[in-house]
Amino acid sequence: MKDKRIIKVNSRITMIMSFLTFACLIFNLAGCVKSKLDDTASTTESGIPETTMIYIYHPDGYKVVVEDERYQLKQPDSTSASIEEIMAALSPYFEGRLAYTTYMIDSDNVVTLDFKVIGEYNDDYILLAKASLIRTLYQIVDISNIRIVLNSEDDELISDELLNRDSIYYYDEDSEAFN
Repeated sequence: MKDKRIIKVNSRITMIMSFLTFACLIFNLAGCVKSKLDDTASTTESGIPETTMIYIYHPDGYKVVVEDERYQLKQPDSTSASIEEIMAALSPYFEGRLAYTTYMIDSDNVVTLDFKVIGEYNDDYILLAKASLIRTLYQIVDISNIRIVLNSEDDELISDELLNRDSIYYYDEDSEAFN
């Protein structure tokens, strides 16, 4: 009689353990699926992580425009490499007006960009250039502030400004405010 009870108890324990094992397996699978969905949500349609794709803004006439296609950063984990890539992509838009010379990052993640103004200083164009730099570079999360230093062709200081994300406001043609 005791043997039958022991067998019955063992069979119930086995059934309960099997159920708990099955439940743990289901919860683990559900967690993996949710994790995979979260990973997918932060990627673009092409499967490239969202953080490696940025918009390039640049002056065009009397406005700042954004390129239709996002720029793929080659080394998104390196702030320095990302800045170099972005400045290489932006420099052709400044050609004939601003010459990008160098950048520096300090320990507080303040990025200093040095430019030479080519020809006559134009307040409107410089404002648009600063807006495009801010709008483009602040897509790099690690940047805390941007300092833009402008020198004349004779190496005389024209301006030295520390700009945060909200320093320059400008309006799109559709009159949507961007900052």
